[in-house]
Amino acid sequence: MSRSPSRRELLAAGGAMLTLGPALAKAQAPQLPGTRPWFDAYLEAFNARDYAGFSAFYAPGLRFFGQAATLEGAAAVVDFYRKVHARIDEKVELLTFVSGGSARIAAELRTTLVAREDWPDFPTGALIRGQRRQSLNFAMYDIEDGRFVRIRSARFRRLDDG
Repeated sequence: MSRSPSRRELLAAGGAMLTLGPALAKAQAPQLPGTRPWFDAYLEAFNARDYAGFSAFYAPGLRFFGQAATLEGAAAVVDFYRKVHARIDEKVELLTFVSGGSARIAAELRTTLVAREDWPDFPTGALIRGQRRQSLNFAMYDIEDGRFVRIRSARFRRLDDG
């Protein structure tokens, strides 16, 4: 017969969990669609080039209206980013987050692109290998059944000299 843990053992286990840090808490905490932790997890996966991870946030019929492309379907969006990331390094940083509950997110984002190779016909303007381009962007994310069904983004302004 097994015994129940003592109060001291429970407190010690709780303290050990606290020392494991926020990453464990984040991994174990349920994340509700439309919340800041949920969106942070999406951006973390996107910035890590975790295509399976960030595409899990996409509904199959996702409609994507970006600055470099207009796309239909989650698979098309993932394919687009695979091609882009083969030629540039991209990092997206969240500056402002506004949640409309579980149905909509509005975000102000700083996007940094660094060209890995020359890309003269890059959709938002030619890039030269090593060139860094940074911009402020606004994006709206519509959510249904816990996934993005529509993403719309627009550049507010460039932060670099080109």
